[in-house]
Amino acid sequence: METIPKTPGSIDLPDLLQVLANSGLALRSHGTTPGLSLTSPSLYDPLAPLEGLRGGILLGIGLHPAEPETALVVREAAQAGFGAIVLKQLSQDIEDLANTADQAGIALLVVDDAVGWRQLDALLESALSASAEANRSASPLGVGDLFALANAIAALVGGATAIENLQEQVLAYSTLPHQPIDDDRRNGILGRQVPYLPENAGQYASVFRSRGAVRIEGVRPAMDRLAIAVRAGNQPLGSIWVVDANGDLDSDAEQALERAADIAVLHILRARSTIDLARQQRAELLRRLLEGGDDVQLVAEQLGLKHSGPFVVAAFQLDLGQSDELSLIRLVDLVTTQCEAHRQGAQCVLIGTTIYALFTEAPASGPASGPGSIETLARRLIERSAASLRVKLRVSTGSIVTTAADISRSRHDADLVLLMLASGRSAGDYANAQEVRSRLTLLELSAMFRNTPHLVSPAAASMRTYDAESGTDYARTLRTYLDFSRDSAKTSAALSVHQNTLRYRLRRLRELFGIDVDHPEDTVVLWLSLHVQELQ
Repeated sequence: METIPKTPGSIDLPDLLQVLANSGLALRSHGTTPGLSLTSPSLYDPLAPLEGLRGGILLGIGLHPAEPETALVVREAAQAGFGAIVLKQLSQDIEDLANTADQAGIALLVVDDAVGWRQLDALLESALSASAEANRSASPLGVGDLFALANAIAALVGGATAIENLQEQVLAYSTLPHQPIDDDRRNGILGRQVPYLPENAGQYASVFRSRGAVRIEGVRPAMDRLAIAVRAGNQPLGSIWVVDANGDLDSDAEQALERAADIAVLHILRARSTIDLARQQRAELLRRLLEGGDDVQLVAEQLGLKHSGPFVVAAFQLDLGQSDELSLIRLVDLVTTQCEAHRQGAQCVLIGTTIYALFTEAPASGPASGPGSIETLARRLIERSAASLRVKLRVSTGSIVTTAADISRSRHDADLVLLMLASGRSAGDYANAQEVRSRLTLLELSAMFRNTPHLVSPAAASMRTYDAESGTDYARTLRTYLDFSRDSAKTSAALSVHQNTLRYRLRRLRELFGIDVDHPEDTVVLWLSLHVQELQ
């Protein structure tokens, strides 16, 4: 679609769509369109005549693409001077309607069916008003230039400035000389992440509850701040924080910060859409790498990974019953931020309800091995998810592998460890494959025995059936006896029975099932069968 050069007080349609990338809004017509007005979108009302400023946007609420009246409304909107009309496609073929829009000289936009009209109206309103504010500003800032915006705010308001997203990551910061800063700001800039402090939750809550600038008293030695939430309509996008070194930022500074927040909407939306698109692409590649396949080398190259490791995969999962959508979204943000900060090159992706993190250049051996160093991160995340999200987190680490082709094996082992943690067969909320290798082997044997039942010892199968029908406990008795290398005293203590009771049960085992524990090969198969049966 060709675009007529915009006039003052307007925005080109491609620019608007770029700002609102990933919002669910898409262009379907192909003709030439004038610049769009920066006024608020109009709502379609079938009971009122269409009236709008030249180049305005009409939200076609209630219009069905397949109804003949919709084409009539498109023509009437063009005659009324609207520059664009937005519809929901509702799984219909919309090509004829697009041709109608082209003939009428109006842009036809469609929005995903799942996007609410109220949400779309808020996004458009915010983007248009922010563009209007940017046009009125004397600042020559380019959209998306967050560092230039931070410097402009710092000069305008009078303090060192940081712009953050909702995950408390520092998107940009001012670099003007002679503006005092404290350790909190310095650490946030170095790690591009706001340091975790007990007072954070209360401070951010007060900022996002307010519609204007908020004064935040610093916990000494931290300096005070002037802060404001950045919103697209009612949807929060991030926040701006200005250091109030001397406590002298007045009401004029507050008003300046509030105006700056309106301009920042456009910048953050643009930055977020670019980052989100890149993250989605990397997430899809990482999923393919973790699943394995013939193209793993190509996928690894696209992710910028070396052919040789070592590599290790960590898995993070909410406790059963806590995997609601909101908790999972917040956990993904927390895990991704912490993993990327913990080790350069870490990459995270959500598959199902499990978050996987791939760490590169993990030490392959030694007391401070890859899983050992990641354990520090895991413990910290477990504590933070309990404290800030009120959820219980389980974390596992897979095997350390040396090639990209084996990364899926590390993920497989991490899944098995999570399974053990969830079943209670491994105590605690963190474990790594290296420490529980024998148990992982039993889990895999369990799957093998389940798929090939003839491998199971006939005596073990008979024992399990007999116990189920008679309420006896012969299978667990024999498995425990073999676990303790046929030590009667330790077995009796583990089962909390008298040794005479144990001897009676062992005698009955021989009588009922013909078991001879003095035969090594039969005993090994029997012991494995008893273990894997418990895991099924």
